[in-house]
Amino acid sequence: MSKNVILVPTNFSSRANIAYHQSINFAERTNGDVYLLHVIPQKAKQGNLDLEIDVIHNQVLKLVEDHDNNLRRRVHTRIEYGPVNTTIIKVEKELKPDFMFIGSDAARNDHNRSITLKLIDKISCPMVVFAGRFDKIGCDKIVLPVDLTKETKQKVDITQKIARIYGSKVYVVSATGAHDDSTLQKLDKRISDVKAIFDKLKIECETRILKTAQGVEAMANAVNDFADDIEASAIIIMTRQETKLQKFFVGSMATELIKKANVPIVCVSPKGLINK
Repeated sequence: MSKNVILVPTNFSSRANIAYHQSINFAERTNGDVYLLHVIPQKAKQGNLDLEIDVIHNQVLKLVEDHDNNLRRRVHTRIEYGPVNTTIIKVEKELKPDFMFIGSDAARNDHNRSITLKLIDKISCPMVVFAGRFDKIGCDKIVLPVDLTKETKQKVDITQKIARIYGSKVYVVSATGAHDDSTLQKLDKRISDVKAIFDKLKIECETRILKTAQGVEAMANAVNDFADDIEASAIIIMTRQETKLQKFFVGSMATELIKKANVPIVCVSPKGLINK
């Protein structure tokens, strides 16, 4: 599979449509191909399946027909039947996309959030989740939260890739409930070191330490609030830590960010980056 492949699962919700239009913009900038995927749930009655496929096919065509002929050639449509998450994961493993763009109603209820988090845990490529009230096209400001763990380089790599595609400004932030001088000095050095990488790449960058109360929820809220304040276009997080706290991170920090963020969350898997 060639590079610059974007997989876009859709259920035709408003969030899913935003994810699709963002994927088109991304494809235009990277000379990429979009694979628009709809999965008909296995619970659909067999007798009505042919009719449902026709309806879905028309909905897919309606999304694609708005584009000019050159862009249409970059959009590939696919309709599958089966368990939704399992089928999305199967197609992702088959296509090996560079990115997945997906709309999620994660903020509305625990069930939708659980579905999204299960996908995040299984998908290897960077997964961009559109769960909030974000409706602009493009990516002019990126928030990159960093801490003292070892995954920072991988997040920096994907951030600089996206920043170069869009000409984005990067905000390197560290949210911390620790207020002692030693920890703050270490964090200040870490974000300064990360800024130096972007400076060398001639990518505009600012840094900020966000002092919060203790706890994952408080830190997630601080990152989300900062992203809202600067009208950011994306927050980039690592979804799997290579530590014993792995499940805690995925279940708590990612949940809080996706549940409350108004901007897209770019979920980066260490496994996916290693395999690319």
